[in-house]
Amino acid sequence: MMHIGESTMPEIIEENKTEELSIEQQLLAAQKEIDDLKIQIMWLERPYE
Repeated sequence: MMHIGESTMPEIIEENKTEELSIEQQLLAAQKEIDDLKIQIMWLERPYE
């Protein structure tokens, strides 16, 4: 029984790493989108000349 548990552990760990990477990619994409929106807001708030 111990061998079965040990053989599935690397798969679970690998799955968690993949999920963490995906979350990190989502956070980076969200931060880029936030930065783009900030630029749009700054452009809209510029004084009219």
